[in-house]
Amino acid sequence: MLSILNFITWDVSPFIYEGGHFAIGWYGTLVTIAVIAVYLFQWIIYRREQLPRSYVDVAFIACTLLGTFFCHCFHCWFYEWYDVGGVLHNPTFEYPSEWLRIGHGMASHGVDFGMWLGAWIVARYLFQCSTWWVMDRMIVSRLVFHAISRLSNIFNSEIYGNPTDLPWGFLFVNNGDSLPCHPTAIYESLLAWAAIGIWWYLYIRKDAGKCLGLLTGISALMLWVPRFFIEFLKPVQREFEEAFVLNMGQILSIPYIIIGVVLIVYSVRTKAVAEAPKLYKDEKRKRK
Repeated sequence: MLSILNFITWDVSPFIYEGGHFAIGWYGTLVTIAVIAVYLFQWIIYRREQLPRSYVDVAFIACTLLGTFFCHCFHCWFYEWYDVGGVLHNPTFEYPSEWLRIGHGMASHGVDFGMWLGAWIVARYLFQCSTWWVMDRMIVSRLVFHAISRLSNIFNSEIYGNPTDLPWGFLFVNNGDSLPCHPTAIYESLLAWAAIGIWWYLYIRKDAGKCLGLLTGISALMLWVPRFFIEFLKPVQREFEEAFVLNMGQILSIPYIIIGVVLIVYSVRTKAVAEAPKLYKDEKRKRK
């Protein structure tokens, strides 16, 4: 609720329902909603492209599974470092089986890596089209997932910013905080929804889906440039990051920003046209 001291007191339980040996958490619920929304968005897009529903299923499964796997791996690879006698040490490299342990966290940068890898596999071995044709249509689902799932951090009272005196600062009572902080998850979610609106406008009204790689490049910038600057509002997640000029979230954002710029320049200069999957075109010829 809104406090008379001009900040928001946040004491919401991370569980929607909790009783006995059964509980329903906000985190799992919002992630599930996000995954369903991703599928629906893909179904709408592929239907507009007049492609079979099987194409939606294949692309969705490949990108979701690989995105989830690398989301977990990126946390193990980049966030599980510890200072041991002045030397950074990561036990997950010594014991790769740790990558399969659910107890580790998730790093959102891994979602993009896994999703792009999934798009490459699907495009190369199944659809027989450009990877960027698939990504131009898949990237909006990444934005949808980010916009919805990021709110789970608010309900879990986790991964928020430094103290602030702004009237929309959140006082996370469940963590015993005494100062309101930046609700950075809400910032990221709102910016992601704005990015979805821009993507939809470019895809529907400007027919930007015909420009190979353009939508992927623009969306990558809309996702990771704000994320880069919002990180300045957050405390470091791991002690080893304190010695860095940029934190790990910013370092991992830079490659995606560079790729986004390169894709936009490539698309504008070459004016490459995105062609529908070859397998589908062959099917249409057979029907005729």
